Amino acid sequence: MRRNGLTLEQCRHLKDVDPNTNIVELRFSITSNICTTLDRNPETCNWKEFVAKASQLKPIYNVSTLDVNGFSRSNSPSETMLWRLGSFGMVAFELVHLLDQLRLESLLMDIKEYEPIVIIKQPPSHKTIDEGAGLHLYVEGTGFPYPRYQWFKHISGEWAKLRAETNHIFKIVNTRQQDNGTYCCRLQNGNQRHKVVFTSRTSVSVTPPIEEERDVILYDVRSYREGQENTESTDTSAKKVMPESPRFEPKAKVALIIGNADYLADKPLLNVPLADVRLMKSTFEDLGFRVFSYLDLTKAEMKSTIDWFIDVVKQMGKDVYVVFCFFGHGFEESRKCHLVPTDAAHGYTTNDCVCADDVLYKFQRRIDPALLVMVLDTCRIRNFNEKPIRQIAKSQAFDSLNEPATNGNTVILYSTSRGMSAYQNNQNGLLATFFNQRIKQKTDVTSVMQNVLEDMGKEMKKYKENQTPQFMSTLNEPRSFADIVSPCCETTKVYDHINAVFSPPPSREVFVPGANIKLSIECQADTLNMMTIYINTRIIKECDTTLLDDIDIAVETFSSNFKIKSVSMISGRGKFEIKNIQKLQDDMLLKIIVWNKKANNLIGDVDISLGKPLISKLVTRRDELR
Repeated sequence: MRRNGLTLEQCRHLKDVDPNTNIVELRFSITSNICTTLDRNPETCNWKEFVAKASQLKPIYNVSTLDVNGFSRSNSPSETMLWRLGSFGMVAFELVHLLDQLRLESLLMDIKEYEPIVIIKQPPSHKTIDEGAGLHLYVEGTGFPYPRYQWFKHISGEWAKLRAETNHIFKIVNTRQQDNGTYCCRLQNGNQRHKVVFTSRTSVSVTPPIEEERDVILYDVRSYREGQENTESTDTSAKKVMPESPRFEPKAKVALIIGNADYLADKPLLNVPLADVRLMKSTFEDLGFRVFSYLDLTKAEMKSTIDWFIDVVKQMGKDVYVVFCFFGHGFEESRKCHLVPTDAAHGYTTNDCVCADDVLYKFQRRIDPALLVMVLDTCRIRNFNEKPIRQIAKSQAFDSLNEPATNGNTVILYSTSRGMSAYQNNQNGLLATFFNQRIKQKTDVTSVMQNVLEDMGKEMKKYKENQTPQFMSTLNEPRSFADIVSPCCETTKVYDHINAVFSPPPSREVFVPGANIKLSIECQADTLNMMTIYINTRIIKECDTTLLDDIDIAVETFSSNFKIKSVSMISGRGKFEIKNIQKLQDDMLLKIIVWNKKANNLIGDVDISLGKPLISKLVTRRDELR
């Protein structure tokens, strides 16, 4: 049963966008994310379903089957579809309405304003049912982000969270006497307290079955103890109290994700770590985590980043959930897993790498989080460059002697077992693929890991490789990735500071000197050391004979410390990736060059400064990373 969506009026409440803006004029970052998602989504919410919904919205948006087949043959069916619908006159609020119908909340977050929760259907105040019958309590609410539901029962003077009941319909198939009581539902669409709404309470009475009257014979029976009549009750059933479901509301949930792909010692670069980082970043953010993600770090940068992350978490106080993920090369030596940094040269050894046990030890000793999860997607085969074990024991360079603490808060998930390699599919690593399918389960972390192992065990028959994941757990409480955050003033202050430091450069418009062209420039953070720049070209004089399809854009840098890569260039709209921002020593200066590729001549160029974006605000000299 589909829940109520946003009204057309609510679809007009957009972030920094006129609701009547034609969709082809929206920021490139918005349309690019929409196209990428609709191209990859399953049939229930992909670009074809979007076309079907659009034809129901207005007859003018009806697209023929022939055109749909033509869209399918293009590099991006969604991009071709949006351009066609834009030419028909589709505007921003209609786009939002269609995305809402497909329940694509992650895409709407880029453009839709917050909408407070409004409960439009309350559960009844009282409900009486016969024992053995089914109980259904129904609540419906609207808002954006979409409301999350959590049912509670009043037990022993407190409201106990019913951990598995997170749907808008609360069901008990076969009621019993213990189901008597008072219930209510919490609707929430944000971490702040004003974004939480409770329904009215429902008193549930379960009527016991009527039994046929039977002949009863009464006996006068008295109990004696030590020769005296015992008048004390021996009935202990009244003293039993229904156990309360454990409730965990951490002050914060944070994740550090590192993906290494561009290795000095191994060429070409790995294909999937960036995709894995993006996938895990998006999923953990959906679960309410604050994510710090990085791509391609050296050993010094990895150590500095981990130490900085620990310092940030320490400021948040106790009761914090911490996740550390690493995607890249690795190996196992002396029963310790080692993570390979990008600057590890040919013939690297444990000396050149970061020991995962050392990372675990730092987390346990310096912050002792309420929940600590480490996800290590690396190979665990031996490193044949390593010295024999007898020499390692004598080597002073082998500094990974700290045994990690065995606190009852830790879960470690390895992508494979000791002595085995880790593999990938066409888009992601196998571990990231299966882990992502289970991580949003509203169950304890240990159960999530067990389900990942079972899923991979069933599916590995389809692959030629043999990869058996493994996990270790000392978790002594049923904590879940999905536990709701209850923020405090300490975490709010830390988040405010982080938002101020790590926000990407603001959008801007620049004119190309000597040309009738204006460039709209927008920056988006992929990780804290990688940024995507979207450049949209606008011709400001209608009499100009230059066509957008003839325009090509190049971006050059005045620094060799970081890399710029052109990702796509369509109709005067360019997408560029900038990596290794942590190596930036001065302001980021870029030269944007505009060409007429048809006439093969230069239209003009313009220099811009983006200041010190993202992590470079904190790291201004490379020496500070050591």
